[in-house]
Amino acid sequence: MKRHFATPIQPLSLLTDQQRVPSSPYGDIPPAILCETEATEARLGQPPSSAVALAKQLINHAVFDQPLPSPGSVVAPAGSLLDVPAPRHWQPGGSWATAPSERSARYFAVYARVSLALQVAMREWIPSLYFDNASRLGDLDLAQGMIAWRASRPAVGEHVDRLCCDILDPEMMKRCYFWVERNIRPVLRTLLPHSSQMHFNQRGFFDPRNTNRILLRLRRSQRGFQMILKAEEDIITQLVKLVSATPTLCAKAGRQPRNTEADIERNVERTMTNIEARLRRIIPHGDCETIQRLLLTVLTTALAESDAESHPRVA
Repeated sequence: MKRHFATPIQPLSLLTDQQRVPSSPYGDIPPAILCETEATEARLGQPPSSAVALAKQLINHAVFDQPLPSPGSVVAPAGSLLDVPAPRHWQPGGSWATAPSERSARYFAVYARVSLALQVAMREWIPSLYFDNASRLGDLDLAQGMIAWRASRPAVGEHVDRLCCDILDPEMMKRCYFWVERNIRPVLRTLLPHSSQMHFNQRGFFDPRNTNRILLRLRRSQRGFQMILKAEEDIITQLVKLVSATPTLCAKAGRQPRNTEADIERNVERTMTNIEARLRRIIPHGDCETIQRLLLTVLTTALAESDAESHPRVA
């Protein structure tokens, strides 16, 4: 993804909690704010196709005006040491057709919103799917990384190449650890009873009283929390690249329809393969297909909401 440091942007407004956390240039958004409308949606049933087929349908609708996929829901498998996420419902629309390209003036505003929505969904779903049984606590690096990720808040930076937390940005990481320290104890309390069969030294890494020790280990471990944050960044980058290429494909379709069809096939296959590879690193035993469908659902919904705000209906 190209960098556009010279591109003027409007910083995202920062939502702080009741205790007046000092303001920050980063868009740390409480997950509850972004998800507050989900409970009102009607359940529509399972999506009818795989994530790859779903992505192709969405792009082909935008480029060739082919039929949209049917409405549906993404449902998490039952059983988790954490709360099982509620189903995500969706009504596919034409939002991919109006997705901004990389050089568009709307690029950062739209994809910052998309990124925040994706970060909320991943923090809610992936740790819940990871902790499907107590044996997952045995991998301390990955288990603690999942706990910290669950406790952290979605964030975007000040520039268009900062669509999520950058592990090489000291200020963003400082802000990230601030929210981890603030929110990690409830997650630890939920998992602590399941660590009772572990060795005493390991069990201490899930004890809320040892938060400082846990945070120190998180900062030192390259395989745990930081690896998950990097995977999150890669996944969001892949999805934004895929959808932001739609305007170029639309322009090419009129001149070279067959080549455009081949480009769509290749782009989707490559993107979903890369995303699956990132997911396998952080949740090797999980249902990556469900997570990929979730990501497409959240992406499409966020695009539709952004489009609706940009083009409000006239009564």
